[in-house]
Amino acid sequence: MMDLEKIARRIASLRRERGYTGEALAERLQVSPQAVSKWENAKCLPETAILPALAEALDCSIDSLLCPRELFILEAVYTDGETEVPVTSFLDNLVQDNVLDIYVNQTFTGASLESDRLKVLAVKFQTPEGVGFSYALQNENLTLDRKSAGFEPEENFRIVGAYYGNGREYASAMQKIEHYAYFKWDRIPVNHESFPSSTASDDTEYLTLIYLNGEGIHVLSCPENKTVYYGNHGTRLLLRDDSKCILENVKPLSWKKGTEGLESPWAGALQAALAYMGEPYTYEQIMGMSGACYRTCFTDVWDYSCTDTLVAYDYAGPLYSAIGYDFRMVERLEKQERKAERQAIMEDIRKGRPVLAINLRVAPEWGIITGYTDNGNRFLCRTYFDEEILDALQSQAGWKPADGRAQAAGGQPEPDGGTQRKRQGQSDSDAQRQARSDYRMVFEENGGYLYSDFWPFLIAHFGEKGERKSPMDILKASLAALIGSFEAEESRGYHQGKDAYRAWIKGLSREEDFRLEHDRENVQRRLSVNDNMLGTLADSRRVAADWLRENLSLVPETGRERLEKMAENCQAIADAAAAFRSRASRSSACEIAYNTVKASGASTSGLRREQIALLEQSLALEEENCQLAREMLRICG
Repeated sequence: MMDLEKIARRIASLRRERGYTGEALAERLQVSPQAVSKWENAKCLPETAILPALAEALDCSIDSLLCPRELFILEAVYTDGETEVPVTSFLDNLVQDNVLDIYVNQTFTGASLESDRLKVLAVKFQTPEGVGFSYALQNENLTLDRKSAGFEPEENFRIVGAYYGNGREYASAMQKIEHYAYFKWDRIPVNHESFPSSTASDDTEYLTLIYLNGEGIHVLSCPENKTVYYGNHGTRLLLRDDSKCILENVKPLSWKKGTEGLESPWAGALQAALAYMGEPYTYEQIMGMSGACYRTCFTDVWDYSCTDTLVAYDYAGPLYSAIGYDFRMVERLEKQERKAERQAIMEDIRKGRPVLAINLRVAPEWGIITGYTDNGNRFLCRTYFDEEILDALQSQAGWKPADGRAQAAGGQPEPDGGTQRKRQGQSDSDAQRQARSDYRMVFEENGGYLYSDFWPFLIAHFGEKGERKSPMDILKASLAALIGSFEAEESRGYHQGKDAYRAWIKGLSREEDFRLEHDRENVQRRLSVNDNMLGTLADSRRVAADWLRENLSLVPETGRERLEKMAENCQAIADAAAAFRSRASRSSACEIAYNTVKASGASTSGLRREQIALLEQSLALEEENCQLAREMLRICG
């Protein structure tokens, strides 16, 4: 007689195993969800006419559904670690008297795998003891019965078998795997040094790994001279594709909106890279620890590069020393040197280390190399110029940006990509197809990153991580950077610190340099550079004020008043620069944005005189801060 309870449990178990809900199975079989519920609650048996479709849906035989057995094959594959052939039903039909006893080879299973790799039969089964896993290599016996436990399910990860060789000659490599696990290798190079080769084999050899995780039992085969790495937070083994490696979810970079300041792209990119590596430093901390929050730089030719944090003074050294990382800077390589540097960048990416660089896209500014494709011939990146392109890709492909930036100022949606293309006389279908292809390439194939347009001329590598400095040592190094940069001499045409203030004031005083009617293009450039410098000054001194106040508790009582005064001075400079910048952009009839100035011809003479007075007052506060910093270093020892 049929055991309704066992049949009910069997149907319910297989349904869950195959990933169906009761409703989904009912829909596939074209019956009601109530009918499936009755089968699984032992109220009735499925109708005879529905049994073939039910067995097919659950990937089993009708006999295994209806016969009261205690050993069931839930899933089985015959695989060489690269290609797999499902043999679940085949094996389940071979269970006799709750015993499976088979000799594993290609002829017996009927599975054709034409490769020289080691073949493995991997099985998931169920007995009264519960669900278990087992495997057998080619030309071995696999025996299971109702008391078999096999390998227990593993929620996280466990390697249960390792072999090196090929289908003709192989040996266990489990001892080697355990050795590398002890030293916490995050990747395993497969070669004759890591896994000594058999003297009997002159052909390609493979590392075959059998492992368990929350999804079941898996077999992976890696050919020699390739690499296996631990993915999905250490719960899956994957073959490294040396032609491509992408670091996932490095946060976007974007300019601050409004007139409060322009952040340091170097510090912003560094903060994003460190956050990816699990180092949760804030932008303010990076600027403060490096001393970049005290910087002032000016060049007589009014070049945008004077706002680059590292253009004249080494703020990187104090920062990397503070957080305990070695670092290496590479500048303006010759073409014959690029090959070695390309390999170094690729190696860093494979180790999970983003690489900072200047001049990746659009303009020479700091960004992050986030991956590579095409064997390193193409770099992927984050830059401060990505936002517009990424938004356009989403809009043109028919997807709106998540934050609604595609909407016009009046609140009305911008014309969709199709409307814009029709206005340009393009075929909507062709353009839409291309837009969606571009979207898929960026967001699906390249992890949401754009390609780098240029070879960078300045590259910063993270080295090995050591011990972080103490908070007091970090503060003292920061104050030393304040003094050093304020008193620094001109470097490569860039004035620094107090000399930068004086040169900036002198530049603003030259009336002949600001006559729109005589040299409109260069006047607009000077106004734009000046605006950027004011924004950088406002941002850096605001950050300096926050950083100094954050460290008040570190210093002796005798020093807190001095540190607080330094913070007040920095805040005063930041507030004055931001307020003037905001007012000047309105009252001068100049619309100023990054790298763009639209001037109506209004005179800037009065505003420049006002800014000169502001800079003179700021310089006096900076000189006071430099003296206070010296006193703080004496107090803190």
